[in-house]
Amino acid sequence: MSTQPSSASIARLTKRIPKGTWDTHMHVVDPRVFPLDKSASYQASPHTLNDAYNFLDQLGIEKMVIVQPSIYGNDNSCTLDGLRRLGPEHGRAVIQFDPDNTSRKQLREWHNLGVRGVRLNFKSVGGEIEEGRLRESMMKYAAAVFGYNWALELYIALEDIPILERVMPSLPGMKICIDHFGHPTAASLEKAKQASDIPGFDALARLLQQGQTWIKISASYRLSKDPKNALVNDLNRQILRLRPDRCVFATDWPHTRYDGLDVGPYLEAILDGIEATEGASLKQVLVDNAEELFDARNSGSSPTDMRNNFAHLAHTLQILP
Repeated sequence: MSTQPSSASIARLTKRIPKGTWDTHMHVVDPRVFPLDKSASYQASPHTLNDAYNFLDQLGIEKMVIVQPSIYGNDNSCTLDGLRRLGPEHGRAVIQFDPDNTSRKQLREWHNLGVRGVRLNFKSVGGEIEEGRLRESMMKYAAAVFGYNWALELYIALEDIPILERVMPSLPGMKICIDHFGHPTAASLEKAKQASDIPGFDALARLLQQGQTWIKISASYRLSKDPKNALVNDLNRQILRLRPDRCVFATDWPHTRYDGLDVGPYLEAILDGIEATEGASLKQVLVDNAEELFDARNSGSSPTDMRNNFAHLAHTLQILP
């Protein structure tokens, strides 16, 4: 079943979306060509790069960040195939890999293709986040990719952001990006009357204000069935007010496990929040911020190896010779 905006939403959105917009969170999936991981938590139907093009073309968006979905594990073949076909002018990717078994040569190859981030997906796989393990994992990834101007992208619950806040001092200079508003749990959303009531929001606010952390204002449909939900829209506005220069926009296409969704009204509500926020603009959030976060002004550039800045972390974790 398709997940396309209604014609009315398309007409309104195309008038508002600025030239050069990046959709910073899309998944490309084709199990017919690239088999899913054996431990995949759900079975996905094909959503190819051509399908993604057709979706974005309706909205007038030409650039996308392909994000590795959990159902492919560390096999980035499908994501990288899409990135190659996009080219560095129109595409970036966020992948998954094992930092203990990935060479610098491989990282450089990925970087030159347009990879600009690694995803740590805690929300989809479930389980509790333990501070020590989170710190060790993030430090390993930071040591692996530092110097490439990549981001560590976390799909983590808002309620767990206080743990991330305690880990952040161990990650100087690393860009951190949080997916989908932090995706608070349904239980937290049911109890909260405003964004600041949601557990973890205060920690998120402090991280955003420090400037090292970014957030995707995306997938609001995963938080409420109502695109006009007052709490979700307050969360959008409050995040934008904190650091409009640290927010990026995404459609979260193909809206996995939400067959038949008309995402248009949710996207319109996000744009409404941007336009209603003093000091924010659609161009800033949809174009400029994405270009900065995903290093889109440096198409195909070679990385500057600054790994020595993390040498003390790497030696501690015994991942450098």
